[in-house]
Amino acid sequence: MVLFTVLAVALAIGVIVVIMGINEGYKSELVNNLVEKNPHLTVSPKENEDYITLYRTLSNILWTFPQVQAASPRLLGKAGAKHKDKVRGVSFIGADPLKEDPLMMVQKDMVWGNYSDLVFKKRGAVLGTKLAENLELEPRQKFTLQLQNKSLRIEVVGLIRTGTGTDETLVYLPLDTAQELLDQTDVVSQVAVRLSDIYAAPEIAANLSRRFTYRAESWQEQNRDILQVMDTQKFILYIFYALIFVIAGFGVANTMIMTVTRRTKEIGILMAMGATRKSIVKIFLLESLILSPPAALLGCSLAWITAKLIEAYPISLPSDVYQISQLTVLLTPETFALAAGFALAVNFLAGLYPAYKASRLDPVEAIASD
Repeated sequence: MVLFTVLAVALAIGVIVVIMGINEGYKSELVNNLVEKNPHLTVSPKENEDYITLYRTLSNILWTFPQVQAASPRLLGKAGAKHKDKVRGVSFIGADPLKEDPLMMVQKDMVWGNYSDLVFKKRGAVLGTKLAENLELEPRQKFTLQLQNKSLRIEVVGLIRTGTGTDETLVYLPLDTAQELLDQTDVVSQVAVRLSDIYAAPEIAANLSRRFTYRAESWQEQNRDILQVMDTQKFILYIFYALIFVIAGFGVANTMIMTVTRRTKEIGILMAMGATRKSIVKIFLLESLILSPPAALLGCSLAWITAKLIEAYPISLPSDVYQISQLTVLLTPETFALAAGFALAVNFLAGLYPAYKASRLDPVEAIASD
């Protein structure tokens, strides 16, 4: 019976540790994508304006903040991409590669070609790998980029894989090519910023919005809905952990109550020999707590094995839904410490009632019991 109780608590610990690991892995990957795959801060046009004209002046202002590591003026838009009989909607980013690469680490995600080639290749583009695959485009091939009545023939000079849903729609263009496609001259949609301290973004955004009439948004504000969902998910997980705690606790309590029932006569003899009610409580609480170390060790081992299996056999996720492309399990020392604490708490709380029940037995009746 004790063995089954240890296994039940170990299984509960294993499930909780794995779920905590998946949750931490998901949060880590999601925040990494939000931070590494997106600007930390964006400055958009003034109210009732579509573009920023004085973007060079704005960039100089941004560089006065010591946390700024990169600032890239960008022109954003949507267009249609056509190659042979394949047509796809795309989101293009027109930018200076020498300013955009320090911002987004574009070259690091390139699987073919060099992003810096766009400095010299006005009719060149870097495409997301899935977009190129959907259009059946090979490196160096040309495709048509069309927006309303304007169309340009563009050569594929690079392929990029970010691991997010943008791989299906992303097109990087030189800034002047994007301006030509939109029939605009020397304007941008935003100035995107990378910071050395990502958590300074809200303060800098508030500072810019207060001092100037541009709209500045931090990465937290831009992804408010996703971060709120993460907070809601955390609350739901706490409820789930509590349910597992209660179920495991009932198992331990049931085992200890049966132990008390089987050892009633022994308890009566101990009390007749002078054992106090307090000492009886200590004995049974200690017996309950003794189950904690093996349960915690076995549960953590099961969780570690599960994490290694998930690592060895990756589980793919639709990046357009979950914002990440692969399930990851992040197990930290803190997670295992919480698991050990969970085991101790379950066994201690579940052992309180059986220990109290044992201490309240009448010695005479206990000795006379069969």
